[in-house]
Amino acid sequence: MKTLEQQLRELLDELSERLTTADCDQVRELVDANELGVAFENLCTQLFERDAVCSLEQYRRIESIGNAMGISADYWKNLKST
Repeated sequence: MKTLEQQLRELLDELSERLTTADCDQVRELVDANELGVAFENLCTQLFERDAVCSLEQYRRIESIGNAMGISADYWKNLKST
């Protein structure tokens, strides 16, 4: 089973084309600093602010990671998915 860090990095890589380079760099720096919760919250916030659309499978992974971290669903519940 992949760690939350690995899951978050993979998700960021998949969604990076929907975000700015600066957004991605900031999230990566937080992951590198082991600030996974803050990195996850920032990723969700940036996706929402950019009206980025993720696949249903990506949305479910976002939800799974958030739940595993004990983060409020408020961070991802309004994200757009196809």
